[in-house]
Amino acid sequence: MKKRVYFQFLFLGLFAVSCGSNEACKDCETETTTDTIVEADNLEAALKDTITEKKSVAIENKENHEKIVKKYGEQWDFCTCVVANDSINDAFEKGNMTPKQEEKLMARWEHVDNKCKELLTTPNTTPEERAKHDKKVMKCLKQNGLKK
Repeated sequence: MKKRVYFQFLFLGLFAVSCGSNEACKDCETETTTDTIVEADNLEAALKDTITEKKSVAIENKENHEKIVKKYGEQWDFCTCVVANDSINDAFEKGNMTPKQEEKLMARWEHVDNKCKELLTTPNTTPEERAKHDKKVMKCLKQNGLKK
């Protein structure tokens, strides 16, 4: 952004020098100023759009939460879900279970799945969102002594 402003001023200076006393170039400075103002207006509009988009996402998340609670009951918090899923995954990875233990673990998985629906529906499609999510998961696991 700074480079662009710098080049605009540089262009304006060169253009003004090339105009000299030519009457037709009096609008040169006005046009450049107008372009800068339009850019500022576009920036302001973009900021308003970003704020509106964040509010829309927040409203959508709240509505999604309400639907999930209505269908599946009260939901667990993020870290509780992460820890529960991690323990189930660890148990499956260890193997060596009897069919009765596998059945019990599957029942536990279904229960956790119903209490953590919101975790499963949260979008994390961009690399930044995935990285943020992964960092949050690792923080929960570390706080609960499951990862170093």
